Amino acid sequence: MANGKVEQPLAAPLFSFSVMSDVHITSYDQVAQLRLSQALADHHALRPDSKLLVLNGDLTNGSEADYRSLLALLGRQHHAPVHATMGNHDFYGVWPTTEGGLDTSKMNPAWSSKQAVALFDRMMGYDKPYHELIVEGYRFLFLSGEAYRDVNASYGEDAFLSPEQLGWLRERLTVAGSADAGKPVFVFLHQPLPQTLDGTDRELGVVQHEELRALLDAHPNVILFSGHTHWNLETTRQVKQLKFLAASSASIREVWNAQNVPETQAISQSLVVDVYKDRVVIMRREHFKKRWIEPSIAKGYDVK
Repeated sequence: MANGKVEQPLAAPLFSFSVMSDVHITSYDQVAQLRLSQALADHHALRPDSKLLVLNGDLTNGSEADYRSLLALLGRQHHAPVHATMGNHDFYGVWPTTEGGLDTSKMNPAWSSKQAVALFDRMMGYDKPYHELIVEGYRFLFLSGEAYRDVNASYGEDAFLSPEQLGWLRERLTVAGSADAGKPVFVFLHQPLPQTLDGTDRELGVVQHEELRALLDAHPNVILFSGHTHWNLETTRQVKQLKFLAASSASIREVWNAQNVPETQAISQSLVVDVYKDRVVIMRREHFKKRWIEPSIAKGYDVK
């Protein structure tokens, strides 16, 4: 009670979900496995009734053994239902050495982008590397790059989005615009669009970045979640209002600073998202010290 008035409790969100990226699980990296395990436990303690856990790319280094390690770890812990996208590292089956490491100077002629996508789909239970999910009446759209340097060396580490995927996205956003009554639309792609968030001026990020940007610009209710740069959520700008809202989830495995090098101290970061009828609140979390990075970011919506 304050000044003789009874304070009303804060309303609970309609639902919550978590966004992680760049977990970089391999069959041999115990640090990556430990950090994901810690982050999963932290998220479950914070939001035990979370509706969704998004793994937004760079799940693995592209081998079946890596995916099996990831799925085994997920199977040992409590977490919300998982939905995932592919990142550039999930194509790294083209770079293996006989010792189990990576050699980016020589491609494996026995591996291809097509095989990498097929492996991701098979291990994660999809029929395509992009898909839609409806949660509590809210639309989630998951995008993935579909080709790597074996197809075209100029793609580098950027996401190649096929005409089919872009056409699918255009159609789903059009449906959202007419059917979702002003609700936010949550879109996920590992690589960020260029010249948006801090750290996105170093590469294109998306081969078809101009077309994707135009699509999203036409739908201001979109929130685009990305990862890839690993840049620190606390010391760099990783949420930005454009014509849509862009937000990064940094990295679980290794956070980088504004000099584009790994932080000297161990940091692991991701996002918790609370969805209310009239707003979305994005909360940034650091998992080693189990603390919130303040302030949270709220985006209002005029839901009909």
